[in-house]
Amino acid sequence: MNRDRVYPKYMVWAPLIIFAVFFVIPSTIGYLYAFTNWSSTRSRFSDISFVGLTNILEMLYNRRVPIALGNTFIYAIAKTGAVTVIGLMLAYILNRDIRSKNLLRAIYFLPAVLSTLVVGLIFKAVFQTRGGTVNSILLALGYKPVQWLGSRWIGVFSICFAEIWRNVGYAMVISLAGMQSVSHDYLEAAAIDGAGAWQVYKNVTLPLIMPTVNVNILFSLIYGLKMFDLIYVMTGGGPGGTTESFGTLMMNEMGSGRYANSVAVNLIFTVLLVVVAILYKKLSKRWENIV
Repeated sequence: MNRDRVYPKYMVWAPLIIFAVFFVIPSTIGYLYAFTNWSSTRSRFSDISFVGLTNILEMLYNRRVPIALGNTFIYAIAKTGAVTVIGLMLAYILNRDIRSKNLLRAIYFLPAVLSTLVVGLIFKAVFQTRGGTVNSILLALGYKPVQWLGSRWIGVFSICFAEIWRNVGYAMVISLAGMQSVSHDYLEAAAIDGAGAWQVYKNVTLPLIMPTVNVNILFSLIYGLKMFDLIYVMTGGGPGGTTESFGTLMMNEMGSGRYANSVAVNLIFTVLLVVVAILYKKLSKRWENIV
């Protein structure tokens, strides 16, 4: 066997080239439009001119950006915290010898299989002010209906609830895989030493599955920051942009014909994602060492 012929080196080049041609280069060129006056009235290349940081500064001072920024972090933090904790709890319960655990695993994972569009339509019907499932129950109990999607904070809560419901099963499966990889020898040794169920979980299981937990947190955080389709289906960013995220803000700017402003929001958002990912990567290493 000729050890000098290392095939993996050559096999890496093809996907790298495809990734660069179809993603890196188009994305980089696309970001350049954030520094131009590209809009629906200047759609021809000859009409587009360089305007520097005008669009970025305009969006940074736009009153809708702080709202979108705040909502984006609320969606991300609420989703990350709830999905991680509930996923760990369900994984712990379903990792035990209980009846119908396979059926329960399938039921809890089912929402993760559904399309985000389907989930959005379901919860839009559930939280509808008139004729919605929740308000129909409230009326039957003698309470006044609530505008679940008609105000900022209640609307944000409703969207977070739908997103958490959709992603808990995914986090449960990842956490369950981590728990099942823990050797029973460690658990039996801790039990022989007199440790209770909670002490075994806290001091043995949890530290060993921390890489899995970190994967859950990172995925939930990034996809929480990138939330768009569920918000767009349920509220469209309304009313009055109060439930908007960066994703819906980009879409609404593009739909209004302010193409360069939309790209500027995307550029700001990309920088934000990179910063959050780098910070979390550094903090997660310290967290693993502490636990």
